[in-house]
Amino acid sequence: MNYKLFIAILVICLVSCRKKGQEEEPVDPYDKQALLTNMADNVILPNYNAFKLSLDSLINAYNTFKTSELQSDYQIVKQKLHAACVNYQRISPYEFGPAETVIVRMNFNVFPTDTAQIKSNISSGVYTLDAASNLDAKGFPSLDYLFYGNNQSESAMIQLFVNSANRKQYVTDLLNDMSVKLNTVINGWNTSYHNTFVNSLGTDVGSSIGFLVNQLNFELDYLKNAKIGTPLGKKTLGIAIPDKCEAYYGAQSLQYAYETLLAIENVYLGRSKSGINGEGFDDYLIHLRAEYNGVSLNDAINNQFAVCKTKLSAIANPLSSQVTANPGVVDAAYVELVKLLVLLKTDMPSNLGVIITYQDGDGD
Repeated sequence: MNYKLFIAILVICLVSCRKKGQEEEPVDPYDKQALLTNMADNVILPNYNAFKLSLDSLINAYNTFKTSELQSDYQIVKQKLHAACVNYQRISPYEFGPAETVIVRMNFNVFPTDTAQIKSNISSGVYTLDAASNLDAKGFPSLDYLFYGNNQSESAMIQLFVNSANRKQYVTDLLNDMSVKLNTVINGWNTSYHNTFVNSLGTDVGSSIGFLVNQLNFELDYLKNAKIGTPLGKKTLGIAIPDKCEAYYGAQSLQYAYETLLAIENVYLGRSKSGINGEGFDDYLIHLRAEYNGVSLNDAINNQFAVCKTKLSAIANPLSSQVTANPGVVDAAYVELVKLLVLLKTDMPSNLGVIITYQDGDGD
């Protein structure tokens, strides 16, 4: 072959290969660290701090009631308990890092609660709260039962505390258990984990974005199944099980379900504790020009969040009565949550390059 012709062909091949490679590389890579920094500083830590304030306030209110035994103080305790439960929903999607080490969800919100185990613990005055047998006899579901009872009057509930030092101590121990574990999580974030989180810039298994996407979806699965589907009868051939509702005794299941959906939406949008939309997965998907059925995937997700909120709002309170009185309305919300889950669990991760690693247990 002519030497000059060979050199010319080689140069053309090299230029062509370089141009092809350049086209495959992202011209304007997405700033993942901006997303993670916003999540840590404006979403996650402020919500953890708000939860701590509400839990500390609940503990102080309970300590006052323990001494006074007054109905007015008891009512304040229930108000503080509700506020703490609301704030718990807002940190529940962050079950990774320090929260995963402490196993926050299993220690704070296993429902339905085991009333027989609670009664046994109080009766004996001897228990180890970290034992596996007590996971469903502690946390917020246990407090819900201990302060609201099962169709008992407020005066009767107060009398139970007045007549039992063991009952008073049990609540003290439950609250202290949560406080110690929450402080451990917050201290973990405020020391080494914050830097670990914001500097993990991949999307692989074990990355911060991988954790966020997986936990966002786990929380949505949990909302769909445990908070709505199970009481509705989705696992029992359509036979409703009202007492499987979260916060069954205080009849606040619906508000907590709605707060859970908002917490998931906050993670997706990167929306701060103060309500400001910062860098979030919506911005990431917009940057990638991700589409769904010919429209923006972000628009599809935002629209579905709106539909889900509307459907949940259409359910009358309490959920425990509506799963039998108006199951069709509850099922309508369930169906829309399934649609949202498909978008967040299939379409979003496939565009972001994130692998879903958790197991939801129901085959969805």
